[in-house]
Amino acid sequence: MRRLLLASHGIGALPALVDEATSGLPLAFVPTAAGSDPESKPWVQADRRQAELLGFEVATLELASASVREVETVLHDAFAVFATGGNSFLLLWHARRTGFVDLVPSLVDSGSLVYVGTSAGALLAGPDLAPAASLDNWRDVPDLESSVAMGMVPFTVLPHDQESEFRARHDETVAAHPDGQYIRLTDDRAVAVCGDDVEVVESPMVA
Repeated sequence: MRRLLLASHGIGALPALVDEATSGLPLAFVPTAAGSDPESKPWVQADRRQAELLGFEVATLELASASVREVETVLHDAFAVFATGGNSFLLLWHARRTGFVDLVPSLVDSGSLVYVGTSAGALLAGPDLAPAASLDNWRDVPDLESSVAMGMVPFTVLPHDQESEFRARHDETVAAHPDGQYIRLTDDRAVAVCGDDVEVVESPMVA
């Protein structure tokens, strides 16, 4: 059964989604959206800590330096993959270059891989980045020709909706693209996808 947790920040809802103990399970941690020196970024540190506190065996999968073969090997061996926040266009570019975007949806659909995404990682699961992500960030990835994302869900997550800056941007997004499907999330909520069921759930930070 396909399972995804698309969060603004907290992944506390993950154990209930997978319905099993997470201790010792292998998790591929993708900090790529954070750009250079991602492990120095506080949100990456916080996301890694969340995964570790849930007991996962966390291994970094840095798409900026990974080969296609490495991505394939790591994902086939993992129980879950966790893509963190940052520049979603940078994440998409490296995800395409390494075959991540081709492999992950099929593994998730087969039920052999759980997808977890926060912020940019959650956006990557949707149909297209352009309506929701900052287009200024696209300039950092001049070789990226399209903003089409993985399309594992038909909606776009709008994260950090409790912050006035993000909330105003989300209002503009919804008004400018009224045909899109959007789910607005504060940092303590997430979208849990289990099979065909989609539910917005409480998902606090794991601490």
